[in-house]
Amino acid sequence: MDTSSPIIQKTAYSILIVIDTVAIKSNYPIAASDADKPVKIDPVNWFAIYREKERKSINALHAVFVNSKRNDKITIAGISIDGDSSDAIILNEIKNYNSIKKNSVSFEPVCLSRKTISKDPNSDDDWSVIDSEQNFIWFESLISHPVKIKVKIHFSLYYLNSDGNQQDLYGRFWFPLEIMVY
Repeated sequence: MDTSSPIIQKTAYSILIVIDTVAIKSNYPIAASDADKPVKIDPVNWFAIYREKERKSINALHAVFVNSKRNDKITIAGISIDGDSSDAIILNEIKNYNSIKKNSVSFEPVCLSRKTISKDPNSDDDWSVIDSEQNFIWFESLISHPVKIKVKIHFSLYYLNSDGNQQDLYGRFWFPLEIMVY
């Protein structure tokens, strides 16, 4: 009796969204804190990184072309670029934007929590450590068919407050990203 099962190989296509938080803070001095009314940012304030051997786009920074198979996965994560790493972004939501109903794709949030150990900042003892939980958040969607979609990526921008120990909300923003799956 053969108990082996076939191996089905699936691929995950990772898109990294890079957001220039310094430019956003200088271009949008008054930001929205209402999650229902985020501010749309210009393309110069963000770009997407997607690694593929063959680039089929003139504007690869703001549109992504994915050559995939049925049931492969697209993941989207975000990161901020800032000279002194005092800013942070959190992707809040990815939803369809100007997409035909039959072409809509659902991106679901995924959160992975990991235990970490770090030096206790409240202790002078070099050997004093604390453990904490660190969360990694991204969005993913299964590919069911070739499609051209436009999604709205909503994110929150946080800055390091004056005491240097906490990040406070600067504002909520969004931008469109075009993804073509073929």
